[in-house]
Amino acid sequence: MSCEIFSLFLHRKILIYHFNYKNKRSMELRHLRSFVYVAETLSFSVAASYCCVTQSAVSQHIKALEEELGCKLLIRTSHDIMLTESGETLLPRAKEILKQTEDCKEHIHALNNCITGELHIGVGSFIAPYVRVAALTFMKRYPNVRINADFNKAHILNRSLRSHSIDLAFTMNTAYKHEGIESLPCIPFRVYAVMRNTNPLAHKSEVSYEDLLKFPVIMPDVGERELDTCQQYIQRDLKKLNIKCVISDPEEALAVIEETQWITFAPKLYLKNHPTLVAKPIVSLEQNLMSNAHYMQDVPMKRSAQLLLDIIKEEAIPYIASLEEIM
Repeated sequence: MSCEIFSLFLHRKILIYHFNYKNKRSMELRHLRSFVYVAETLSFSVAASYCCVTQSAVSQHIKALEEELGCKLLIRTSHDIMLTESGETLLPRAKEILKQTEDCKEHIHALNNCITGELHIGVGSFIAPYVRVAALTFMKRYPNVRINADFNKAHILNRSLRSHSIDLAFTMNTAYKHEGIESLPCIPFRVYAVMRNTNPLAHKSEVSYEDLLKFPVIMPDVGERELDTCQQYIQRDLKKLNIKCVISDPEEALAVIEETQWITFAPKLYLKNHPTLVAKPIVSLEQNLMSNAHYMQDVPMKRSAQLLLDIIKEEAIPYIASLEEIM
């Protein structure tokens, strides 16, 4: 067999090694890596240290490679290591394969960290602080993506979702399947009774529905469906409370609470910058509510949207839970 023909044969073997169905073996990158280090250093011990494996493992890698290719790659004596003609032919091609593998890894890494474009999200007021934590992390990690956020009621956000004005909507309620909206459980949270630290109820460990009836209330304007969700958990009619006003902006509601003995409802995370306010658990509302992330079924989810959801699940939720424990 001429050198040129053998070279083509060997190159073909390298390219299709993982499709070798005859003996069910497959050449592995670590085998090639061990071979390259041995060929360049002419030392099994040095190659083993570079590969962070034992010398015996390097020998096994070389043996597996030779069996796969059906030829000897090295001549090993008591004093020297020499490359055979097959080994000389394999070396530059093995180095190229390893280089292409590293280039591929770097390219994928760069792709993941150079996400560009715009991400349009809609956020219900109750869970805004939770989404904000994740969004800040997202923007630091993917600076080439611009987030456009619409803070609004759930029914308005669902309408924006159906018109494809936003990519994701975060709300308390679940979407209807017939609207073509897919819903994923997203952020667990709890609603508290929020009051000044001078309120007569502030000394209690938790407040009851009967306690709430004794004080004027600012009701968050979260929408009818969200209000129904809260009522299902508290198992009482919230509309029978002494509602003095309805405010859509939770921060504005907290500003009023700081000046009065009134009560409002909000997640504890809203109190982070309000040291004069306290959050008290509500009897019958000990368990967490679950917000949902919504997207249209007929539109493939953007890569940036999936990355934001991953940050919420893997980083934001554990961080927020630890933060609320010390508040």
